[in-house]
Amino acid sequence: MQTPGVRSDRGFDEQQDDAAFASAMRALLHPRRIAIVGASPKRGFANNIQRRLVDCGFEGEVYPVNPNYDEILGLPCYPSLEAIPGGVDLAVVVVPSRLIPGVLESCERAGVGAVNIITSGFAEKQEDETGPERQRAIRDFARRTGIRVVGPNCLGNISVPNRMVASSGAYPPLNRGPIALALQSGLLAYSLVLPAHDRGIGFTYVVTLGNEADIDVVDMIRYYLDDEETRVIGCFVEQFRRPERLLEMAERAADLGKPIVVLKVGRSEAGRRAALAHTGSLVGSDEIVDAVMRQHGIIRVYSLDEMIETLALFHSRRRPAGRGVGIAVVSGGAAGLIADLGADVGVEFPSLAPETVEKMNAVIPEYGTVGNPLDYTGQAAQQPEILDGCLAAMAEDPNIHVVVYGQAYPALIDLDQPTGQVLSALPERYPDKVFVVLSLVAGELKHRMIDQEAVEPVRSIDGIPFLQGAENGLRAIASLVRYAAFLREREASARADALDPDAAERAEWARGVVRAAGGRALVEREAKAILARYGIPVTREVLATTPDEAVAAAEAIGYPVVLKVESPDILHKTEAGGVLLGLQDADAVREGFARVTASARAYAPWAEIRGVLVQEMVPAGGHELILGMTQDAAFGPAVAVGLGGVFVETLKDVALAVPPISERDAHAMLSRLRAAPILTGHGARGQGAADLDAVADILVRFSSLCRDLRDDVAEIDINPLVAFGPGKGARVVDCLIVPRQDA
Repeated sequence: MQTPGVRSDRGFDEQQDDAAFASAMRALLHPRRIAIVGASPKRGFANNIQRRLVDCGFEGEVYPVNPNYDEILGLPCYPSLEAIPGGVDLAVVVVPSRLIPGVLESCERAGVGAVNIITSGFAEKQEDETGPERQRAIRDFARRTGIRVVGPNCLGNISVPNRMVASSGAYPPLNRGPIALALQSGLLAYSLVLPAHDRGIGFTYVVTLGNEADIDVVDMIRYYLDDEETRVIGCFVEQFRRPERLLEMAERAADLGKPIVVLKVGRSEAGRRAALAHTGSLVGSDEIVDAVMRQHGIIRVYSLDEMIETLALFHSRRRPAGRGVGIAVVSGGAAGLIADLGADVGVEFPSLAPETVEKMNAVIPEYGTVGNPLDYTGQAAQQPEILDGCLAAMAEDPNIHVVVYGQAYPALIDLDQPTGQVLSALPERYPDKVFVVLSLVAGELKHRMIDQEAVEPVRSIDGIPFLQGAENGLRAIASLVRYAAFLREREASARADALDPDAAERAEWARGVVRAAGGRALVEREAKAILARYGIPVTREVLATTPDEAVAAAEAIGYPVVLKVESPDILHKTEAGGVLLGLQDADAVREGFARVTASARAYAPWAEIRGVLVQEMVPAGGHELILGMTQDAAFGPAVAVGLGGVFVETLKDVALAVPPISERDAHAMLSRLRAAPILTGHGARGQGAADLDAVADILVRFSSLCRDLRDDVAEIDINPLVAFGPGKGARVVDCLIVPRQDA
């Protein structure tokens, strides 16, 4: 029996109840007594951490631990954790990896609340076969004792509310604010934290996780969601080790309106190799990872610069009510640049309403041009009423939801100067709009404009985020707009799904059909029987074992019909000559029965021939799609949909999602296809629109099937799924289900 509060597997925090989890995290991020095991007077990680604790104002007690010294940096040094009177909350461990087992035993004896192992030389060291074993020992320690461990192979942690910088590096006392970071790379913490700090952006916590022998990024997200002061979560991730738990946390984050911004590496083959070398991680399909994040409202960024700008933008509590962005810049060249970049990153600059144009024409000089992006001209520097009139007009435009003031270079704005007075008044005047200051370039933050006196960094504009760099700033704005749309659509589609009384019985029946196949692929008829049980429309068909049975089936179904040989040993019937289309009468069916069986036997003399499937022939003119499921190493079953025929092979145009899929998710998948205009009737093939509602309904039902069969099926291939015109439905023509061999 498991001990209460102790997890049954690495990082599996569900077994640790809320009280035990909160207690462990308090010891980690709000300790009053910290021991540095392996403390040293020599420069290095341990020495740096001890210095940072003192220099950054930690108000608790710090206890160096090293049997070789009596004093380090003016503090008494203890030979062991057990020798510290009163014990400690947190042990920061910086000793060689071979000594870690003994230190962990000492932690248990001393009643330490949490452990942070800085030491490297574990699973990330592939040439050392004992490294993974030593890392498993850390996991086993945490599981056995309930003492939570961060690391190994990390650089320590920062708790700004606790004034604790227990991390190696040249950190100053950080600004306190709403952003919390969980990073699987220690050194990248500098790259994110220091530039953001210099701009006045504030943090609650910065946790570097290293190899995640115990506490992982999902644990930290869980803690940050419970923390009232944290409003924005940023993560650098090489691998999500508990993807299902991640999605649960993403749902909680959406309920709370706390955005999760993730920089996920491993998109390229070189990136996947680097992730493996760094943490011993296995990186899954990036396309599926991307789909999962989009589906669950996780904001994905692709560079450190983009991450900083996105975190800076989400620093504000405001969320736009729509997708329209209006931007005012000081030159026509800048307006053209912004327009091009916006098109690249998905920012929409809608045309200004006629009344907005009229208002702007009343204040902009004759040589200015009214539009969106807007060139408000350099004259605004001498006449602040120009800027005020332009930004107010944009804020009053019903098509504009985000108003951006663009400036030439990164400089703080003096609120006592006219420009500062105009900007600082906007949030209160227009509480339903989002306002942003965007520097066209990134660089050192200037504390004054050229013709102004120095401005202190703390004199920022409340409620207006300041972004640096046109491209990354626009990417951040696009992410904010998409996230706000995600929250709106999620709320609109939220409903209590009625319990399906047949769900459990249906799932068990489907699993029984798959298992009865004994590991072989299901024949089309068996596969389509499962689809039909889930309410997915399939073609009418009958298995015939003689020509007379085939004729009788054809006449019952109605001509024309299709004949397909049925054999569990022939997966690709067309290659075997086992398919005939458009048979119009009884004679054609009798002759066809003989032809397909003879062709199949010639193709595979050893194959078991069960008969011939007589199938209705779907009407011409529909849209052919493919629909399939594959198993991802991290996220399990993933559903893919795309246009069939030449499109899937030529364009490789598919959209992905993971079960469960809602109607909103299904329609979003279809809209993401590059060939979406073809399905809406705007393609070049002359076809009308497809019944997208019917296809979306099939996607929802198919996702339920995939979820039920996740432990039994390796892949499902529906090809084609034929979608007819609006209101006319869709139908599965062929289906292949391949069981998992390890099930």
